[in-house]
Amino acid sequence: MTDEGELIAGRYRLVSQVGSGAMGLVWQAHDELLHRTVAVKQLVLRAGMSERETSEAKRRAMREGRITARLHHPHAITVYDVVEHEGQPCLVMEYLRSQSLADVLAARGTLPAERVAAIGDQVASALAAAHRAGIVHRDIKPGNVLLTDDGTAKITDFGISRAVGDGTVTASGILAGTPAYLAPEVAQGADAGFPADVFSLGATLYTAVEGGPPFGLDDNAMALLYRIASYEFRPPTRSGALTPVLTRLLARDPAQRPTMAEARDALAAVAGHGPAVTADPAGPAGDAVPFPAASPPAPPAEPAASPAGPAAAAGLPAPPAGPAAAAADPAVTAAGRSDTGGTTQAAQPTERIRGGRFRRGRAAAVAVVAVLVAAGVVAVVLATRGASRQGATAPTTSAATQAPPAPGSSGAAAPATTAVTTPAPTPATTPPPAPLSIADQLRNAITSYYAMMPGNLAEGWNWMTADYQANHAGGFSGYQRFWSAIDRVTLLAVSATPPSTVDATIDYFYRDGHVVEEQTHFVMVQEGDRWKIAGSTVSSSRTRTG
Repeated sequence: MTDEGELIAGRYRLVSQVGSGAMGLVWQAHDELLHRTVAVKQLVLRAGMSERETSEAKRRAMREGRITARLHHPHAITVYDVVEHEGQPCLVMEYLRSQSLADVLAARGTLPAERVAAIGDQVASALAAAHRAGIVHRDIKPGNVLLTDDGTAKITDFGISRAVGDGTVTASGILAGTPAYLAPEVAQGADAGFPADVFSLGATLYTAVEGGPPFGLDDNAMALLYRIASYEFRPPTRSGALTPVLTRLLARDPAQRPTMAEARDALAAVAGHGPAVTADPAGPAGDAVPFPAASPPAPPAEPAASPAGPAAAAGLPAPPAGPAAAAADPAVTAAGRSDTGGTTQAAQPTERIRGGRFRRGRAAAVAVVAVLVAAGVVAVVLATRGASRQGATAPTTSAATQAPPAPGSSGAAAPATTAVTTPAPTPATTPPPAPLSIADQLRNAITSYYAMMPGNLAEGWNWMTADYQANHAGGFSGYQRFWSAIDRVTLLAVSATPPSTVDATIDYFYRDGHVVEEQTHFVMVQEGDRWKIAGSTVSSSRTRTG
């Protein structure tokens, strides 16, 4: 089936080839019975396939049609018919004049976070319907997301999806799927379930806003699979308000990911905030995001409005908050939607995944995004107030210094006036301390963390992301076991590479007398006012006697 004008199954006349998918060619065709434009997907068999493999491929295509025909959703491409032509199965589908997300990204590089969230909302709604029907897509990627000029997004190509419990799936389909978007458990050889679709959607949206997949790209598929299986994940740095949602979708543990319906609600909440929460091209610190001046700053009246002080503005941890602050996070965990303790919600977007993840749906996600936006606005207003105070107080001082001498006074009074006014400008013109660079913040974070070890495990535990706590540290009990064998630790060298990595040389002095020197590469992510450890890889290790 390669010729334009060819009639398929006595009904569908081929017009032009419009694309190719994982298993075949896609044609625009005309349905001569219903007089509508359709898409016909032709299965193309690989050369050299055995008779058994050929038969399996045909059965798989027919099965694809049967599965997808069960799904009717405005954001999924509809399958109308499954026919056979010259011994080859063909799927007759809805034709949509569109571009794939992959083509859009190839032309534009990235998309704004709100636009990506809107795309994700639509696609997730279709996938949630598929999951309710027992269908796992298994190949969610930018090439399978179609976008129209009016903003509509549709998911297509359920070609390697499978119905849960369908015993006709063979081992040849287990690792089907585009490697860059596979979930870690699938890369490790596990079967793909609904959580794997959630991860692949997250990887697709991550690519759209960050400019590449979360584990990168590699011509060596085995090397890429190894990185995915090892979860060598690059935390998002350009995703703005979408960051907490992506963090949850891309959780290493399938049990920590939201359901597809919960993901849909969270994405809809981010998309609904419009331009007020644009993506941050400067990375998590946001030190290059311009804000337009909307109105004059309020009069200076709240010198202590920022509870964290200069440390928070620089991205450094606040001083220990005491028991009351420590109790705030469990309260938010239990409620999931508290308007109080908003800083805690924003600072720890991954801490509340297990158990009640996204269970408040749209309301909880709206609360998280609202906190993120509010935090950014407060920071800008405070910074503006600080600058405006200097400009406002200077004229006042000037007016005081130019007060005329008292009536009847002689020229001898002039020096006295000068003496009073000379020191007045000094406190008003003292510049605020310059904020630390991202590199300094990263170095300080690792330095501060190891300065606590091993004497303050409870505080050190809070300097790691929830995913790192669960999947690298082995939970708090595993964390305690590791440090219980160590008497002290010395940080020998620290270097940072913005936007989010640190390399350090560390000496671990064990209680039995031996010393282990390790060179470790850290991946950091900023949660609220603190940089946290999100990943670590030991690049070299050697043991010596103390």
